[in-house]
Amino acid sequence: MMTRERFAETNWKMSYEEYQKCYCPECKKEECPHRGAIRRVPEIDGGLGLCPNLKGE
Repeated sequence: MMTRERFAETNWKMSYEEYQKCYCPECKKEECPHRGAIRRVPEIDGGLGLCPNLKGE
Protein backbone atom coordinates (compact mmCIF):
# COMPACT_ATOMS: atom_id res chain seq x y z
CA MET A 1 0.00 0.00 0.00
CA MET A 2 1.11 3.53 -0.69
CA THR A 3 2.47 5.61 2.18
CA ARG A 4 0.71 8.74 3.41
CA GLU A 5 3.54 10.89 2.01
CA ARG A 6 3.34 9.28 -1.44
CA PHE A 7 -0.46 9.53 -1.39
CA ALA A 8 -0.16 13.30 -0.82
CA GLU A 9 1.65 13.53 -4.17
CA THR A 10 -1.25 11.95 -6.10
CA ASN A 11 -4.31 13.65 -7.60
CA TRP A 12 -6.79 11.76 -5.41
CA LYS A 13 -9.18 14.07 -3.57
CA MET A 14 -10.30 11.45 -1.05
CA SER A 15 -8.57 11.21 2.29
CA TYR A 16 -5.77 8.74 2.93
CA GLU A 17 -8.08 6.86 5.32
CA GLU A 18 -10.66 6.43 2.54
CA TYR A 19 -7.90 5.24 0.22
CA GLN A 20 -6.88 2.61 2.75
CA LYS A 21 -10.47 1.38 3.05
CA CYS A 22 -11.03 0.96 -0.70
CA TYR A 23 -7.57 -0.45 -1.55
CA CYS A 24 -8.52 -3.82 -3.05
CA PRO A 25 -5.26 -5.81 -2.64
CA GLU A 26 -5.58 -5.43 1.16
CA CYS A 27 -9.30 -6.33 1.21
CA LYS A 28 -10.46 -9.72 2.50
CA LYS A 29 -13.63 -9.71 0.35
CA GLU A 30 -12.31 -11.77 -2.58
CA GLU A 31 -15.72 -12.05 -4.28
CA CYS A 32 -16.59 -8.34 -4.11
CA PRO A 33 -18.18 -7.23 -7.42
CA HIS A 34 -16.50 -3.81 -7.08
CA ARG A 35 -12.99 -5.22 -6.60
CA GLY A 36 -10.53 -3.30 -8.78
CA ALA A 37 -13.24 -1.15 -10.39
CA ILE A 38 -13.27 2.64 -10.35
CA ARG A 39 -16.88 2.55 -9.08
CA ARG A 40 -15.50 1.51 -5.67
CA VAL A 41 -13.80 4.88 -5.01
CA PRO A 42 -15.63 7.87 -3.46
CA GLU A 43 -17.72 10.14 -5.68
CA ILE A 44 -15.30 13.02 -5.14
CA ASP A 45 -12.79 11.09 -7.29
CA GLY A 46 -15.21 10.05 -10.02
CA GLY A 47 -16.36 6.75 -8.57
CA LEU A 48 -19.69 5.74 -7.12
CA GLY A 49 -18.52 5.02 -3.58
CA LEU A 50 -19.73 1.43 -3.78
CA CYS A 51 -16.92 -0.18 -1.80
CA PRO A 52 -18.52 -1.98 1.17
CA ASN A 53 -15.59 -0.92 3.36
CA LEU A 54 -16.37 2.76 2.71
CA LYS A 55 -19.98 2.16 3.70
CA GLY A 56 -18.94 0.38 6.88
CA GLU A 57 -20.35 -3.00 5.85
